[in-house]
Amino acid sequence: MKGILGETGGFCCMFRWYTVLPAAVAYVAVPVMVFLFFCRYCRASVKWPWCVLYTALSAVLLQAEYVFGLKGSGGLVLEVLLLAWCGRMAFGRKRTECLSVSVLIRSVVSVTNGIVSWVGHRIFIPFVTVNQVFIQPSDGVREILNAAAVVALLGIILRRFGRITEEIDKKTFVWLTVPVFFISMVERIIQNSIYGDNLVADSVSGKISGVVDIHHGEMLLLQIFASVCLFLTLVAHEKVTAIYRETGKLELLGQQIKAQEAYVREASMRHKQTQAFRHDIKNHLMVVEKLLREEQTGEAQAYLAQVRETAEGLFDCISTGNAAVDALLQSKLALARQEGIETECRIMIPKDGAVRDMDWCIILSNGLDNMVKACGKVEEGKRYLKLEGRRKGDFYLITMENSCSASIKDLPKDGTGLTNIRTVAGKYHGRVENEVAGGRYKLRVLLLDPQPAQQG
Repeated sequence: MKGILGETGGFCCMFRWYTVLPAAVAYVAVPVMVFLFFCRYCRASVKWPWCVLYTALSAVLLQAEYVFGLKGSGGLVLEVLLLAWCGRMAFGRKRTECLSVSVLIRSVVSVTNGIVSWVGHRIFIPFVTVNQVFIQPSDGVREILNAAAVVALLGIILRRFGRITEEIDKKTFVWLTVPVFFISMVERIIQNSIYGDNLVADSVSGKISGVVDIHHGEMLLLQIFASVCLFLTLVAHEKVTAIYRETGKLELLGQQIKAQEAYVREASMRHKQTQAFRHDIKNHLMVVEKLLREEQTGEAQAYLAQVRETAEGLFDCISTGNAAVDALLQSKLALARQEGIETECRIMIPKDGAVRDMDWCIILSNGLDNMVKACGKVEEGKRYLKLEGRRKGDFYLITMENSCSASIKDLPKDGTGLTNIRTVAGKYHGRVENEVAGGRYKLRVLLLDPQPAQQG
């Protein structure tokens, strides 16, 4: 802990309030607030055992920084890693997310330390020079001021940029780690190299000053500029995230348009097949009639079976409870059967659910396209695909399984289809899992689809 007069790196031996207070604030209060804000940024409930552990380890680290002289960027790196490690172990979040949030919080602490250091040298030192009885109490006042500034700045950032840990923002928030850490590192270096922990007292004149002659006007401008840069960096992140989100919407819209075009082509082809079947139905009836006249009942039955099989391929009725999904599945599954793929479909779409018809179609059309493509690489007779959908509470699970080449051992990288499925699942706070083994590929899509009775 840094004092206003002299080095006060260790815990104070005296038990006066103004000697204990600085250590209590710097070693306990500030680390607790830092951990609490980490929880708020990660939208996680506070785990107090980890908060206590972080506070204890932070106190040990502050002492180690003083003993081993790690007050500059080295100490800053250790502080960031400690907070990131505790957050990851407590909440099980990704390393990049924990590291990014830790860098942001420690950067705020560094900026506030810089501002309070300027206040200490510009206001506190001239005051205690005249009123030396307040030299030691000024340490406590400084630490309280620093803690208040940390809470205020973190609170403002949380209120203004509280969305930074939403799923889509996590991808872009990592990009801010370097510039935000740079701001923090510059503040730390300035604080230790210019303000420092040592003050010089002239025994003759009684004048108290720093080791380095400080131009307070420029230092104030630098502190203000560092704070503005921090906020502008977060604003830039917000703008980049908005662009990233809109780009994703445009890509998804383009995929939807392509899917609609493909559906129109498939519907047109099926219409032509239906028209051809209707045109030939009279001829089929004539053949059956002739066979019956000649009392060739067995041949007539076999011929009717062929006609029925053709009709079922064209008019197979699928009822999921959703007209749009029914039309899509009828078209896709009919094309799959024409490719020699055995199909099985057991899906019921919840009525009046939260999932939009277009989103159901995006999931199923992209999934079926990938399934048919994978089955095309399997020899005939072993091609199959299965669709199953079921609700469990407020969740709806779609399972897609199909045959694939037995040579595929590892999951391929996400293509456009699977990326679109993941995007839709993300809209409903769901998740996508896939696996491949033994010539079988399985895709599971879990969606949060609250029942109407629970939505109000």
